[in-house]
Amino acid sequence: MSRDRLPRIFGLFGLLLASLVAATVGPTAQAPATTTGEVTFTKDIAPILQRSCQDCHRPDSVAPMSLLTYEDARPWARSMRTRTALRNRRGAMPPFFVERNLGIQKFKNDPSLSDEEIAKIAKWADSGAPRGNPHDMPPPRQFDGTDKWTIGEPDLVLRSKDVIVPAVGPDKWGDIGLVPTGLTEDRYASAVEVREVNDIPKSGGTNTVGGRFVFHHMT
Repeated sequence: MSRDRLPRIFGLFGLLLASLVAATVGPTAQAPATTTGEVTFTKDIAPILQRSCQDCHRPDSVAPMSLLTYEDARPWARSMRTRTALRNRRGAMPPFFVERNLGIQKFKNDPSLSDEEIAKIAKWADSGAPRGNPHDMPPPRQFDGTDKWTIGEPDLVLRSKDVIVPAVGPDKWGDIGLVPTGLTEDRYASAVEVREVNDIPKSGGTNTVGGRFVFHHMT
């Protein structure tokens, strides 16, 4: 496949964990976080979307809808509430399935939401998704339109098998199978970048979505 057909970054280390090892951490009992005061899109929700959602949720990227503006996000307020409340269960957004009670807890570019951020999204949706003061809106993010790896030239690039799912079905969940590395000795990975390559045009009358994951390792 030519490089000009590779879409932008789909996710980072969390997606690799979710895809390769099919992390299935069950729900944990915890008291829901609460937030006080009015929650608006411009002051509270837009910064969350910019940090954790817009890499995928923007035009010509891999997510099914854009969340760049209030007009984009407002129709999806209740869906955002539902998906973020899933936390580490199947279908949760953003997809960063790292166990919170063991192992490494600090990751660069971690898109996961704090309890307070999840509570803010819930309160915003339940309050009618108010826009807020336009002057509170942060400057829009500027996305790199080039097709470069964001963490440097790869030491190793792996490609999964094709994955085909119904266009109106749920997100892909489960093991995509082993991807041979060709390595003959153990190596440490200091960074991982993941791309989802979708070869099926969005406007082709098809009822399926296809693609493959591309994993980039740096050691």
